[in-house]
Amino acid sequence: MAADPIPALQSFGYTDREAAFLYLAAAHSGYFLRRQFDYFTDRNKGSIVMRFLEKAHATGHIESLDYKQGWHVYHIVSRTIYRLLGDPESQLRRRKGDAHVRARLMALDYALENEDDRYLISPEERLHFLAEIRGISPSLFTGEDGALYPLLASFPISLTDRTRPARSPVRFAFVDEGLATVEKFLRFLSVTGPLLRSVGNFEVAYVAISGTHFEDAEATFWRKFADDPHSSPSFLDDDLRPVVMQPRVPFQPRFTTLLLGYSYPILQRSEVRGSARVRS
Repeated sequence: MAADPIPALQSFGYTDREAAFLYLAAAHSGYFLRRQFDYFTDRNKGSIVMRFLEKAHATGHIESLDYKQGWHVYHIVSRTIYRLLGDPESQLRRRKGDAHVRARLMALDYALENEDDRYLISPEERLHFLAEIRGISPSLFTGEDGALYPLLASFPISLTDRTRPARSPVRFAFVDEGLATVEKFLRFLSVTGPLLRSVGNFEVAYVAISGTHFEDAEATFWRKFADDPHSSPSFLDDDLRPVVMQPRVPFQPRFTTLLLGYSYPILQRSEVRGSARVRS
């Protein structure tokens, strides 16, 4: 992200708070709900959110997805918005299935709950931080095309200490949008395991709307990271590739859970339900 996107968004007629929210929603989710705007602006007046939605619709920045039963999900679709974030071809512009929508809404709630963290927003920012700031080999977090692994590109990543990025604990969020098992979480740990060990001081936050899988997820995490990585100069991860470990900070894994006490649209189909303009 080359410049502060907030003034650029204000040039479209948004207020400072409206621009800041639109940036936050685009950076972490691609979707948002009215209550999330109200929470961010600390307002609960229909006229305020309606003015914001009217501006966003008029500029072509958002579309409204009607999930019935009074639920509207707002999808940020404008390439201009994502260009300001440094990712004009962001996959968040493209409509996905219901589970994806729920996960993105939860990711935004997670960011709102942890607003003091410094977030790594664009793929370029994440690549730069991991390779240049932390000195980690790109082979641990990119594919043959040089792009971030999808599981690292889709979930929030943040630093808990803004002042010391080279040694700050790094927080990786995993969003469980209503999974039947912890298999996806196990896959996440398998893919990211070598990277997490190289980061050294890290936290994995398991974010869900139900605590059903918290115990299994924690047990899965500690089975993966309970050993001491300094006992050997290398190890074999699940894909049997030898990886030389040279941690720059002490190995301090942490596992935490966040139970989101919010309501979300009932998402029962694999595709979105269509869009409609919001009328005042």
